[in-house]
Amino acid sequence: MSLEQLRKRRSNWVLANRENGFEDGIKRLLTDLYPDNAHFIYELLQNAEDPHATTVRFTLNSSSVEFEHDGERLFALKDVDSITSIGASTKKDDPTSIGKFGVGFKAVFAYTNTPEIHSGDFHFRIHDLVVPETDGVLRPHTVSRETRFSFPFNNPKKPAKKAVEEVKRGLCLLGDNTLLFLSHIRKIEFLLPDGSLGSLERIERDAGRMEIRAIQPNGAETLSHWLRFGKNVEVVDEEGKPKTCFIALAFHLSEEKDKKGNSIWTIVPLEHGEVSIYFPAEKETSNLRFHIHAPFASTVARDSVRDCDANHQLRDQLARLAVESLTDIRDRGMLTVGFLGVLQNPNDNLPDFYEPIREAIVEAFNGEALTPMKAGGYVNAESAFCGPREISDV
Repeated sequence: MSLEQLRKRRSNWVLANRENGFEDGIKRLLTDLYPDNAHFIYELLQNAEDPHATTVRFTLNSSSVEFEHDGERLFALKDVDSITSIGASTKKDDPTSIGKFGVGFKAVFAYTNTPEIHSGDFHFRIHDLVVPETDGVLRPHTVSRETRFSFPFNNPKKPAKKAVEEVKRGLCLLGDNTLLFLSHIRKIEFLLPDGSLGSLERIERDAGRMEIRAIQPNGAETLSHWLRFGKNVEVVDEEGKPKTCFIALAFHLSEEKDKKGNSIWTIVPLEHGEVSIYFPAEKETSNLRFHIHAPFASTVARDSVRDCDANHQLRDQLARLAVESLTDIRDRGMLTVGFLGVLQNPNDNLPDFYEPIREAIVEAFNGEALTPMKAGGYVNAESAFCGPREISDV
């Protein structure tokens, strides 16, 4: 099939919808699925993560926003087919990719009627949600190995001024955990209409330790430190097929210096641990004190986790990973009395779905040498005694 044949097929579909009075309803359905107005930012990041991009850039101006990434793979015809389809994503059977539903890119139509894409040999714009069009699309003067999207703010229901405000706010609110569980994207840059530049960057350190450096357009800079544990596990998906999935959890680190200037790292509890499906699931609450990630089956908007057997398998694998991480944390000298504040107790009101993670950790402490002793070393909790300081000093 050629691009022209694809265009004709999509045009026939649009015409059939108009004849049946479905067009407006389908547009509303596909563009109103998402929990916040600038959700398409995450959909674009997903689009860049899958072809292994390492750096992405947003350029926002008064009439449009552009997005570029340096993904290893440029567009092929199957990608044009996928991005202009509904529910037929090329990623749905790929265990290493994020997307499944094939509708995520449609979130951009809340802002634009004619997104434009330049990648490899393909230079086209999309109209009527699904029709790829090459007429009037100017090819770049120079050959580029990058993929570029352009989104003019020409949706009459979203004035350009409001679009700029919403996209600007969405970019400035990108948090540390936007990059925490990605495998490939290491840096996000965004240029605002006033010429100010913001960025997020993940810096890999030793043995699972990483830093996230955030620079706001006003020049404010923050640096957060994390200890991440991850592994590939196999689960049976909702269609009964075995699937290899990457799961991970991340603990927040605090740095202090000893008298010689050496770094001493301690793990500190988060006030609100978040659940990520690669990116934060905005409506999902775990009440854990550390972040977790798994490619959970989710709502279409990927903002909460659905109750299904595949998700229970992923949760149980996360519980095993949490237990495995305890030994590593102990051997790093970070399993201190202070670390116990990171772990949940019955009063923390974990939702039933996440309670097995706490139960697995309790079982590990009871059976393994993980409880720190005042005199040094570790024992299993069932062999330890807790008493007043006056007695322990004796």
